[in-house]
Amino acid sequence: MSKVGGGRDRLLKAALRLGARQRSIANLGLRELAREAGMHHTAIYRHFKSIDEVAVALVEPLSAQLRVDLRFARRSANRDANDMIRASTLRYFDYVREHPLGVIFCAREIHGGLPCLREALQKMLDEFAADSAEDLCLLGLDKLLPDYEMLLTLTRLIAQHTLFAALDYLEQKENSDVIVERTVIFVECLIAGAIARNRST
Repeated sequence: MSKVGGGRDRLLKAALRLGARQRSIANLGLRELAREAGMHHTAIYRHFKSIDEVAVALVEPLSAQLRVDLRFARRSANRDANDMIRASTLRYFDYVREHPLGVIFCAREIHGGLPCLREALQKMLDEFAADSAEDLCLLGLDKLLPDYEMLLTLTRLIAQHTLFAALDYLEQKENSDVIVERTVIFVECLIAGAIARNRST
């Protein structure tokens, strides 16, 4: 989000702070947001016409760098699927630790009160899932499953699970290593189970 400049950047950061510590972003007012950002309430209209616009604008900068990082982690550790899974999971939780407000925002709002934001966040998960499926295909994993759609279903489930596992990671700092390891095991078992099921049919 640091690439976004000036008043817009201040407003987006203020929206994350308010949304994380108070309540759903759907309940925020533009005046309240401007006050949190240290701006005059009329200045916000140079950047956003509604809270809906603010909410949707948050999604892309939150996901863009993580998508790049996860793809790099997977493709740098492509000896086998488990190696790829572990590398990308570790990088994911590093991101969670570095960007807690953004993660809280995404997990809270994916079933929140703004339809446009729910749609944007679901699209974000779809993009993460598609990236993961594409990278796993480089290892031929799709050939061990009935079809590519099955692999995409698995990576979508993984994207959903890891989003909510991040909340546990942030709230239970004393168990952070355990949560990371459980996530790795969940992903490995999900994929291994699907492969075993396909072989038995």
